[in-house]
Amino acid sequence: MARLGSPVGRILLGTSGWDYPEWVGPVYPPKGQVDKLRFYTGLFPIVEINSTFYRLPPPSYATSWAKRTPHGFQFTAKFPRTITHERKLVGVSDELRKFLELLQPLRETDRFACALLQLPPSLPFEPATVRAFYEELPPELPVAVEFREPSWLTPASMELLREFRLAHVVVDEPHLPVRLERTAEFAYLRFHGHGNPLWYDYRYTPAELAGWVPRVRELADGSRELYIFFNNHFRGDAAANARGLAELLELPASPWMARGHL
Repeated sequence: MARLGSPVGRILLGTSGWDYPEWVGPVYPPKGQVDKLRFYTGLFPIVEINSTFYRLPPPSYATSWAKRTPHGFQFTAKFPRTITHERKLVGVSDELRKFLELLQPLRETDRFACALLQLPPSLPFEPATVRAFYEELPPELPVAVEFREPSWLTPASMELLREFRLAHVVVDEPHLPVRLERTAEFAYLRFHGHGNPLWYDYRYTPAELAGWVPRVRELADGSRELYIFFNNHFRGDAAANARGLAELLELPASPWMARGHL
């Protein structure tokens, strides 16, 4: 089983985002003012920042995130959609620079795990364009790449990830198959759900989570770290499912994390 300090990689499990109004009650206290991020750190050791996909805040936000979280807590952050969905990886030097500036306070305080490049379903794999973009990325920046279009699930695409030491994001979603393929020192797994019409409007059953336990252990085996996120945020389902999978994996709590149940 995967434990901190075991021969398999360290598993950090959390949710995609933390600031959801509907989580007040199911996840956060129903009454009184609460710093959601501080409270979240008592539940999980890592979080995925989704808001950076929609709009980049000033770096002072990242400084605040670092100050409000304990040492050892980790963040991942999505590349902005101007890079992935609007410019489609071409001519993005200025946007990339601004994104890296935002990340700097997290990197300086050892709270940054990696950046998530979520590609659009409208973008097919084109080797020359992809290589040119990968070459723009700082080699020391850990990056995980999530495909949303089938032409990316090819040997040539995977080999480019390996060449640039970028992680292939394993996804559980309705339209692409699960590919337990490691391309970097760390691994990345996202649970989107299988709701209809909204993927994310979905709660995984205990049986579904149990079925993922051997896959998670396989991903962690040989990886330095494995980052896992639930993106099914409706009603607080992501937090409940993340806690459920953590219990099935018997993951130990980080020193600052409170015990309890959602």
